[in-house]
Amino acid sequence: TTWGYICLFSLLCFSAEQVDRRRHPGRPGLAVDLQDARTCAQTAADTRGDLSNRSLSPWRYRLNEEDDRIPHQILFAECLCSGCIINRHEDLSYNSVPVFAPLAVLRTSPCPRDPNKFTVNKAVVSVPVGCTCAAPKYILK
Repeated sequence: TTWGYICLFSLLCFSAEQVDRRRHPGRPGLAVDLQDARTCAQTAADTRGDLSNRSLSPWRYRLNEEDDRIPHQILFAECLCSGCIINRHEDLSYNSVPVFAPLAVLRTSPCPRDPNKFTVNKAVVSVPVGCTCAAPKYILK
């Protein structure tokens, strides 16, 4: 069964070299500008290009890095506005909120039997993948 495999997998210990091969498999990365310093107002004025720029709730990506996770690096979306872009201006009567998706990852931890090796366990992280425009949860009177 899958659980049997996962349990067995977590009992095995791997060398740092074996873990590193999983961490950096040599796959091509996404072409994303990680130096993106756009503001909400700048994005509202120029809504061309990628969906992240044309959305009513624009976003940029930042790199999230964790040494004990495979993959080591994951792109997280970050909303640029508190409100939503309506008629090329930020409207604060709406909210820009992140949209999350689950991502299966592997977590490494020191092997109990050999501190120079690692155990690997399956985990799921919630990754912000974009932003959407929503009506506020609570309306102040």
